[in-house]
Amino acid sequence: TRPRVVAERPAGEPLQALYRFIVFAGIVLGVACLYWARIVLVPIAVAMLGTFLLSPLVSQVQRARLPRVPAVMVVVAVALALAVGLGWVLLSQVTNFANDLPKYRQTITRKINDLQQMRHGGTLEQVETTAKDVLKQIDKGAPAAEKPVPVVVSPPNPLWSLPNVVHPITTAFMVLVLVIFMLVQQRELIARIIRLFGYERMAATTRLLDEAGMRISRYLLTQSIINGSFGLGIGIGLAVIGLPFALALGSLAAILRFLPYVGPWLALLAPLTLSLAVFDGWTRPLLILGLFVVIEFAVAFVIEPLLYGRSAGVSAIALLVGAGFWTWLWGPIGLALAVPLTVCLVVGSRAVAGLESIEVLMSDDPPVEPCLTFYQRLLAGDAREAAAVIAETAHRVSLEEVFDAIVAPALARARLARESDQLTREEYAHMLEMIRELIEEAPLGKSEEEAAADAPTPVLTQIAGCAARDEADGLALLMLGRLLARDGCALHIAPPGGLVGEAMAVVDAAPPALVCVAAVGN
Repeated sequence: TRPRVVAERPAGEPLQALYRFIVFAGIVLGVACLYWARIVLVPIAVAMLGTFLLSPLVSQVQRARLPRVPAVMVVVAVALALAVGLGWVLLSQVTNFANDLPKYRQTITRKINDLQQMRHGGTLEQVETTAKDVLKQIDKGAPAAEKPVPVVVSPPNPLWSLPNVVHPITTAFMVLVLVIFMLVQQRELIARIIRLFGYERMAATTRLLDEAGMRISRYLLTQSIINGSFGLGIGIGLAVIGLPFALALGSLAAILRFLPYVGPWLALLAPLTLSLAVFDGWTRPLLILGLFVVIEFAVAFVIEPLLYGRSAGVSAIALLVGAGFWTWLWGPIGLALAVPLTVCLVVGSRAVAGLESIEVLMSDDPPVEPCLTFYQRLLAGDAREAAAVIAETAHRVSLEEVFDAIVAPALARARLARESDQLTREEYAHMLEMIRELIEEAPLGKSEEEAAADAPTPVLTQIAGCAARDEADGLALLMLGRLLARDGCALHIAPPGGLVGEAMAVVDAAPPALVCVAAVGN
């Protein structure tokens, strides 16, 4: 057996380990700062997203020859008026519902009676009775408890609740002021960010800032249109069903849908609960449930793919993980900001040395080339997934390109791994056998499928093939034979690794027009 060579540890490896530790410690410190400084950072994050949302509108207004400051004021005033108007409508609808609540007392009572009748004599009642019997037996064996001392709790002073009212108002005012200043001084903020990363990287930083702004602005605008359409459809559907306060409930559905994954189903709770109090029977509550399911599936699987075109640049798994991370960090507001903040994190990781792994893990770009995926599946012994890689590529390109871009590089990597003792002789032979089967079963490409529909090509030319070294070269000849067969050529392959006489016997068996010697390069 060939002796293994143990490589010496490079001199710079301790420094690389120290650098990785510093980067990891910096990430942990950054997460801690994000958590402890959330009172300040959350308004800044909301203001940044508001800036991204309104910046394209400000640019459109500026095209009407209006200066920057008046354009910002006009856009912010219109957005603020829409928000205040929507809030007033929601508040008035909630007030009306509170006033009308006594009217629905009889319906609510009938619903409770229906539920009690469903429970009576059923499994739930049996479980409840058994639980009560068990508790009684436990109470018999327990010592008598002392008589509790009554405690009288006086209501708190109204001044104690003042911070709960003042804090949201001050936060909203802070966000509004930050949005105005960020829109007015957008050029100065970009210049400061470029200065922070260094003038020698001005081109790369500018490109990253433009990409982040474009992705986030496109996402926010598109999501606003989609969520508005969702709320409009819900409102119209609820009005057709006959549910009161349909406008407020539709607006609430549009707002809650900004919460990824859970927003639409949270929006379902209010109209479903209201329908149980308003309508007799269960038909209309079930209609409302079906309305939400149909509209949400139509929006999520039809409208969103058509309007988005390209995604936000983040993989679906990364969005799910990001939603959980930002919710844990900042609560419900973190869930609402999860997608834009994750996009900023992925784009920003390209500009910071040491954070490139974040982009690799969270970006929606293909993690590796198809040839590497194919080779990795062969290493794992998963022939089915390796065949799927070939089939997916064959739908787009010809069979020749499939062999050239996927199978041939895998053969070269396998031989190199065998020569460096990364693969045993048995593993190498098993991998080559899998590749042989995949070559023989590889589907035709687009151009070959059209040619195969015509009459079969007769064999006109005989060609002999000889492998230069081993079975890997023989598989290269096998690929060549499949490609030449469509042109009327028959390739006769000599046994790889055999004697010269065996190769000459193949040549003498049918005098060929051409002799090919194949060698897979590393």
